[in-house]
Amino acid sequence: MTLDRLTIRLPWPDTSLMANRKGGKHWGVSHAAKVRARESAFFAAKEALGRNSLASAGHVPVSITWVAPNKVRRDLDGLLSAEKPRLDGIAAALGIDDSQFRPLTLDGALDVDKKGFVLVEIGR
Repeated sequence: MTLDRLTIRLPWPDTSLMANRKGGKHWGVSHAAKVRARESAFFAAKEALGRNSLASAGHVPVSITWVAPNKVRRDLDGLLSAEKPRLDGIAAALGIDDSQFRPLTLDGALDVDKKGFVLVEIGR
């Protein structure tokens, strides 16, 4: 079956992937976290997809909502840079190139359970 929309729930991003936290550290410091993030998102997307496929002709709209664990202010471009490895993993699971993820819609919310998570909605 071909799906028009897919929703993937991911844990809150690893803080070592946040651009403002790198502080000039060597790229190898965050490399393991990037690999883990890519792999976990790949498997989360495969699980959400199941035996279905996603209709992906041309651009594929993506909406990312960061549901924060607390009221700490975070900039969306920093959060988006932390999501890059996970978007790569999701694209690999869907069998598409992540350059097709357009338009990108970014939003934020507050988690009442104070755990934090990320919702990635793909499709029309």
